[in-house]
Amino acid sequence: MQLLEKVRETQFLGREFLVWLWFRAETDRGLFDLGGKGTAELWFDGKITLQSESERGVETITCAGNTSNMKEARFALAADKEVVQATVKLVINDIQWSFVLDATWMNFNNFRSPKVMQDRGEDPDGIFYEKVFLIEEAVSAMDEIYSSFIKRRLSPEWTDQDRPALVKWIREGNYRVAD
Repeated sequence: MQLLEKVRETQFLGREFLVWLWFRAETDRGLFDLGGKGTAELWFDGKITLQSESERGVETITCAGNTSNMKEARFALAADKEVVQATVKLVINDIQWSFVLDATWMNFNNFRSPKVMQDRGEDPDGIFYEKVFLIEEAVSAMDEIYSSFIKRRLSPEWTDQDRPALVKWIREGNYRVAD
């Protein structure tokens, strides 16, 4: 039971992380520094699930389509719904992954890594190890991005710069619906 209580207490971090990713994807072209590993590009791709809780229960909205045209999702965000899942594209050095990121458990669902292009005849185990390497590379990049979010979230810059910019971006979502 302690694990579930801890998840409930900290689930806001996963939801804030997804909103921050969406914000950065739209305002900073989704570029994230991975330290010595270079730069990652990340954007939301096709499906976002938002949720809110009230005395009437849990309300869920799922928006699918072109992310540059997700007016309903932006409106739902501006109406105090929180992002609970999002389909994400991650690109590092022209290698692309796709997955659904879950805010509550920080799970990767529907994970698609690049195709492994190796000759089975040369090294039959190589295909397996290459696939594992590709999965680890994406997970490591997301760990680095999440770590930078947490460092920023705990810094004074979060209160002074990031949070006001994020709130402004969310409020602007209300007005984009009329576009």
